[in-house]
Amino acid sequence: MTLALPRRALCLLPLLGAAPAAAQPRLLSGPELKARHVVLPDSATAPVPTVRLAPDYHTVLEFDASIDPDSLSVEGREERFALVEPTTRLVVLRPARPLPEDRPLLLKVGFADGLPPSHATLALVPATQQQVDVQVRVIRQPRSFSALESRLEEVLARCEAGSFVKLALSGELMQEGVTWERLELVPSRSEVTVSTQDVYRTRAHTVVVAGLTLPPGVRPWAPGEASLLDAKGRVVRRLPVWMDGTRLRPGEKRSLAVEVERPSEDTDQRWGLELRERDGERGVSLTPFNP
Repeated sequence: MTLALPRRALCLLPLLGAAPAAAQPRLLSGPELKARHVVLPDSATAPVPTVRLAPDYHTVLEFDASIDPDSLSVEGREERFALVEPTTRLVVLRPARPLPEDRPLLLKVGFADGLPPSHATLALVPATQQQVDVQVRVIRQPRSFSALESRLEEVLARCEAGSFVKLALSGELMQEGVTWERLELVPSRSEVTVSTQDVYRTRAHTVVVAGLTLPPGVRPWAPGEASLLDAKGRVVRRLPVWMDGTRLRPGEKRSLAVEVERPSEDTDQRWGLELRERDGERGVSLTPFNP
């Protein structure tokens, strides 16, 4: 694939150092110039990504996370390169001499946040006549489909939650104009343990917030829906649930909320809620409450 350099990269080149006049027309219009991306491996034993450089051609490395310019090291920097210029997101290279054929020159730079992988390592190799990398986007941590799906579910859950639910989950729910009650817990044999259960009431709505935990050594639990039960234990409605995360893992504590409409008239009947696992059979019953 042959692509033009992005405008922001082209604007950097005159500031960082100009190539000989004869080389500039080739840099901007040569058919052999390539733009591509490389993905950093997640294993120390995986092959190091390569970048193909040629004398008098600028190569712009663009990272998808901030780097520490002071940590940059390039083998043969003094002997082989006319320009090595790092910023917080870019590294611009221009070799002055051909790179060695027998072994690559390693470029190493650390990421500013220190998260894994904490460093990027690239192998600089001599370019062929038809393949010179002038723009390389370095991808630190590509997201798998399952990771993207999980993140989407989390965002949608927060977007779809009513404002009252958001306040309850945030821990910033003001007591003025709202009644609050902490219920005594009922024993349960479920793997999912209810550590706390709070009920918040306004004139028209009730939100039940349950603190959930999982013991070590069991599968993560993902919330599905809640069944609203009447005083006789019959299911009268199925309700959506919201949790501060997409999955409950062993050793974690998550807050889960369910919002129900209060009856138009006061009642002494106690309602129940049964939480069901998404794509699974593990459920947990909450303590009955007055709406």
